[in-house]
Amino acid sequence: MMSMLKASVLVNAALLVAFFALKYDRYSSKQQQGLGSGLATKPVQSRVRGLLHAIGRHSKSLNRRPTRVFDAIPGNHDGPGSLENIRLTHPSGAEATIYKFGAAATSYKDASGTEWLAVRPDAKFDGTKAISGGIPHCFPQFGPGELPQHGFARDSMWDLVSAEGSTAVFELTDNEKTRAIWDYPFKATYTVDLADDQLKTKLEVLNTGDKPFDFTGALHSYFDVSNINDVKICGPFKGQNIIDRMQSPPATITADSDDIKITTETDQIVPGVVGAVKIEDAGKAKSLMIKSTQGWKDTVLWNPYGNENMGYEKFVCVEAAAAMEPVSVAPGQSWVADMDLIPATL
Repeated sequence: MMSMLKASVLVNAALLVAFFALKYDRYSSKQQQGLGSGLATKPVQSRVRGLLHAIGRHSKSLNRRPTRVFDAIPGNHDGPGSLENIRLTHPSGAEATIYKFGAAATSYKDASGTEWLAVRPDAKFDGTKAISGGIPHCFPQFGPGELPQHGFARDSMWDLVSAEGSTAVFELTDNEKTRAIWDYPFKATYTVDLADDQLKTKLEVLNTGDKPFDFTGALHSYFDVSNINDVKICGPFKGQNIIDRMQSPPATITADSDDIKITTETDQIVPGVVGAVKIEDAGKAKSLMIKSTQGWKDTVLWNPYGNENMGYEKFVCVEAAAAMEPVSVAPGQSWVADMDLIPATL
């Protein structure tokens, strides 16, 4: 507001200067004609009038309110906290919310207003732990292992690089916290692009050091469902070996159908299956295609069936992952993965 006021004062001052310059030029012209000098003043008048015209255009542009297609506001997702988020909107009516903490998208509503991302009722929005919901990042480790569970990306504060139109770009680079856990220089860039008919994501991991590194990872996506009992996950599953991590030790089972129903607590990895996995929700009478064309290699299915505190009935995790085989990145090279969410009507 203050900058607008200052600009208005400057424009008004310039208008006064131009006005008196033009008056003086006309007076000077008459004096010169009376003396018979024959000097032409039209070029001066033309320049002043051009200045007035330009100032007029600039003044109108100052008064015009710009169209904002996104907002960056401190907020929360129906819970206590003050973590900053970015809200993207699209002319179609679609919208998405992404938090800088964890670069976690917590809401994606399609053009009709249907919500496709879920946040658990026990989720924290105070920065004390990763947000349990939306699309958290598992990096540089998926699941348990030598590093903390699912790595550090999901509970790190990412930088907002840009938010233009319906696209937001976030960045996470190595720092004291990350090097204490995983001592490699890197830069992770996460792009979220809201289109009229889908939400597009891209993750790029660049090795900024002088030695190669390996990692595993995933987008631990929580998808909103009408009721877990009305949902099936569809894909090229039949005949595939599935790692059932609910068994101890984990066991391999063989899928007997392309459709998977969640009827018990589930934690499974489907190696080598990714790219065109679909959630069909009879209660919503809609489906959501989870499409990946590069980077991610495996599909992970998770649901804490029966756990009321986690709100198991209202979500299913169908994760695009690089879980079974570590990704190796040479110095100066990068790895890129994409995941697009495409809603449709059943």
